[in-house]
Amino acid sequence: MKKFSLKNLSIKYKINLYIMAFLLVLLAVLWILQVVFFSAMYKQAKKSEAQKVAEMTAKVINNELPVEKLVEEVAEKEVCIIVLDNNMEQIQSLDGPKECVIHKMPYNEKVDIAKNIISVEDTKRYLEYEQEDTTYRLVTKSYSSEFRLFREDNTLQTLVFVNQVPDGKGGNYVILVNAQAAPMDSVIKTSRTVLYYVTVITIILATILNLVIARIISKPILQINEKAKILASGNYNVNFEAEGYKEIKELSETMAHTAEELSKLEKLRREFIANVSHDLRTPLTMIGGYAEVMRDIPGENSAENAQVIIDETKRLNNMVNDVLNLTKIQSGAAKLNLEYYNFTQSIESLVHNTVEMLKSDGFVIDFKYSEEIFVTADKTLINQCFYNLLANAVTHSKDRKEIQVVQKSENGMVKIEVRDFGDGIDEKILPHIWERYFKDKNKTFRNIKSSGLGLSIVKTFVEAHNGQCGVESAVGKGSTFWFSINI
Repeated sequence: MKKFSLKNLSIKYKINLYIMAFLLVLLAVLWILQVVFFSAMYKQAKKSEAQKVAEMTAKVINNELPVEKLVEEVAEKEVCIIVLDNNMEQIQSLDGPKECVIHKMPYNEKVDIAKNIISVEDTKRYLEYEQEDTTYRLVTKSYSSEFRLFREDNTLQTLVFVNQVPDGKGGNYVILVNAQAAPMDSVIKTSRTVLYYVTVITIILATILNLVIARIISKPILQINEKAKILASGNYNVNFEAEGYKEIKELSETMAHTAEELSKLEKLRREFIANVSHDLRTPLTMIGGYAEVMRDIPGENSAENAQVIIDETKRLNNMVNDVLNLTKIQSGAAKLNLEYYNFTQSIESLVHNTVEMLKSDGFVIDFKYSEEIFVTADKTLINQCFYNLLANAVTHSKDRKEIQVVQKSENGMVKIEVRDFGDGIDEKILPHIWERYFKDKNKTFRNIKSSGLGLSIVKTFVEAHNGQCGVESAVGKGSTFWFSINI
């Protein structure tokens, strides 16, 4: 049985899971606020209202604010106010709700409150009253008192804020503000009922939204995933067009480009296998043919025929080695066999050997240089690069069988240019000629021995020496291939 893990879930179910987890955490926070902190938060809000009214009253007394503003605030907040002077005489009163405690409490209770408030350092005091039958009981830590009033139905919880302000004559005014709060049990019950409905509605809406969002986000990803599986199976004719957000569009474009490149690579691979098979078949046919002649025909067992077999065997061996060397260099498995040698002399020797080999075809190869240059490089690989460029020039030459080879020294690098006067290369083909497996179908092969990998070997070997290679070509005017390496 497969062990359950979040890593094994699809993106659709993960999105559902994360959104629902976030929703549950959010609802848990709401319920904690309701159950644990609601009473304290509600009471603090009422305290702030009472304190604000007391501050406005002080500004009215000091003529900093018109009394109309205070009346509006009292009506809005449903509070009531009593102001006592320094002799504990009531000089101002604003009556609010009928449950106002400070307007119903005995005079001596008001005086008792004022004296107790004035006697402490903290000039602001909140007094909370709770009702038990017909008695309002004061609940504070500093002192307690109680007084009897006629019980009224649905009496609200009472909060009294007391403050004193200077009267400008060396004394103080005492301001009593009565704020009413709904019974906490009733408020909590109502708020919880509302929270129940909010919870149910939120879960329903969030579930619907969750399914919609998960579908919108995951659908294009799942589509691309299915198409990627088709691509992985070897079918490159896959349409990766997908609608969605920006990243999905970019991913679909990337996958489409990948499919296109893999399709091209597969086509080139097949062509490469066909070309290599052809190139390998030629020396194998020569070896087999001469061997049969030497076996079956008397007098043909000569040194010349044996030499042909030896030469073709070497050619076959060189072609296989070229393929292996190319693969090793590209994969980084092989290291360069660096040596210090006469670069100019090596190129000149290759030119001479090629001229001798193509003498019957009437080719002329002109090698120009101003000085002999020594380099530190892998001589075998660099010679192979030059030989391939030379073979490429011979292959593309037509009526004018002339090739120019020029050695230049510039910016601490030696540069070899090989120019032919053939048909040139079409601009559409030019960007692809260095690609691995690429082979021009229109080229005409001549009697020159090459590995068949051509320019791909040149590019790989030159770049392994931190060098550069390039081509300038125009249709009908020929081509100039070049490479350069550090001196």
